[in-house]
Amino acid sequence: MASWSWLGAGRWQAYDNATSRTIEQAHKQGQATVRIALKNGQYDIDLKKMQQVHATRPSKTRTIRREDGQASSTASTCSAATSARSVRSSGSSTDELSLVSQMQVLHMQIPCCSVASEDEKSSVQLQFSKKWDTSREPEPSISEIYTIHVSATVQERFTRCCEAIGEVPAYGYGESPGNQQRRFHGTRQICNFKGQPCDSEGCSACGIIREGFKLQYISTGSGNRGAFGEGHYATSMSATAKGYGGSQNVVIVTKVAAEALLPACIAGKVEIVRQTTTAAIAAGCHSRVAMKSNGVDEIVVPDDAQMLPLFLIRFA
Repeated sequence: MASWSWLGAGRWQAYDNATSRTIEQAHKQGQATVRIALKNGQYDIDLKKMQQVHATRPSKTRTIRREDGQASSTASTCSAATSARSVRSSGSSTDELSLVSQMQVLHMQIPCCSVASEDEKSSVQLQFSKKWDTSREPEPSISEIYTIHVSATVQERFTRCCEAIGEVPAYGYGESPGNQQRRFHGTRQICNFKGQPCDSEGCSACGIIREGFKLQYISTGSGNRGAFGEGHYATSMSATAKGYGGSQNVVIVTKVAAEALLPACIAGKVEIVRQTTTAAIAAGCHSRVAMKSNGVDEIVVPDDAQMLPLFLIRFA
């Protein structure tokens, strides 16, 4: 697996440094195409005719703003992911940025991370602080927040799950497809993380970044399968999520359809329980919320597709 970061001025950074140099050199020499080799095959990248890509895959683009105020359209993969900040500082042209779009058409949507924008950091930090229980321990210092750019497969399965559940009343937010909730998920990260996911099977956080949430890996690191039934667990309480993963803890912010990693979660129709249970989630419900006597809540969802990792929180 390779991960890509946009460096500006035709330069790309990848795990495979040789590949990175190949693309940079081809750009400098004005070549029309360059062949790159990744673990899943070889690809010819057209460095010149990038505008055609936008016409063929408009649904996969997003708009970012250059320093001159012009809108540039670029694919929503990691590379251009783009760090709007990097784009602004480099003054890169749309053609250069479109190399990512070309990669996307070639099914090279590779999951990776980028440093979160200032707005994203503020949003995550605010949610983390508001939901920290100071009676348990002082709020920890966050050292880094990364935006997680999942693969097309993980993103699309989450979207399909939301659409299948349909519009569901959501507390304080009217209705949303799948009743999406942003929650915290505590896990461990054993690698010397430098901004991109490692390939170690034992590194839970990097596995979630690479492949999304998978039920088959539950409890492999901790042995803890949860007290409220089988499924993926997330919570609105940042202190609770921080308690998982031991000394190697990180938090993922996640979107849940029925968020550490801060994931998104599809909650859908919710079953409420107040006692531990191993029973399956009630028929007609998409998730289970455990309301503990100490005020802590945990949401449990039974399907991988109901969890979408959004941000990675690392601590000092």
